[in-house]
Amino acid sequence: MLGKLLKHELIATWKVPAALDALLLILGIVTAVVIRTIPHLDDSLGMNIFMFSFIGLFYIGIIAANIIVLVYLVIRYYRNLYTSEGYLTFTLPVKTDMIIHSKVITGSLWVFLSYVCTFIALITAGAGFLRTMEVAGEDVGKAVREICSFFGFTDPGFAVLILFMILITPVAGVLCLYFSVSVGQLWQSHKVLGAVLCIIGLYIVNQILSQIAFFGSGFWQLMAASAVDIDASFGLIYRNMLLILTVMTLIESIIYYAVCLIIARKKVNLD
Repeated sequence: MLGKLLKHELIATWKVPAALDALLLILGIVTAVVIRTIPHLDDSLGMNIFMFSFIGLFYIGIIAANIIVLVYLVIRYYRNLYTSEGYLTFTLPVKTDMIIHSKVITGSLWVFLSYVCTFIALITAGAGFLRTMEVAGEDVGKAVREICSFFGFTDPGFAVLILFMILITPVAGVLCLYFSVSVGQLWQSHKVLGAVLCIIGLYIVNQILSQIAFFGSGFWQLMAASAVDIDASFGLIYRNMLLILTVMTLIESIIYYAVCLIIARKKVNLD
């Protein structure tokens, strides 16, 4: 039954995320072409202003596309479960848990693909910039290796941690928003306001937790260390910080998931 729900969700939601992902890829290609073309044109102040304005629009477009995907998923979740549509949704011959599962899995998939397309767009635009600056491929490879060594990415255990963090981040983001919607709909009125306030509150909590991870990992002590000590221990400290953040994110996700299930089962407040 979960498979059928997932199929239905994918068919019902694919158009908006797919269009935005395509837009991200097009933005990356167009930005790379513009960056490559500008240096061969008139090197005037107006042309430089145009180039930097276009790069600014590129980053704004990336941010906007990712935000729109999240907003689209949140609106669909709210309408399907906690408006008049919920009367139909909850009469389906499936368990409520399966409905939540299908929406979390589908939403996480679209957010993950949005992140992937964003990364590809950035790499594409960056490649155009490097070619314009006539940076040799060997220099880029050397810089990448040095960065990986400095941050400790060469450690297999750290690579696994990074991969797990990449996979869990979209799920945590979707669950955080669904949690906010679920809690907000408990208000007798102003449900949207309740969800927004919940999102703001969770943002503040996450900022506090990030600071705890920052100081708990040893970055505070690193600030007073010498340059040699920084080079030697930065990778370990950065890994500790990511490990703390990953554990916190996992715990938060479990809480968000449990609350979404409990509210969907027992505390639905339909319009």
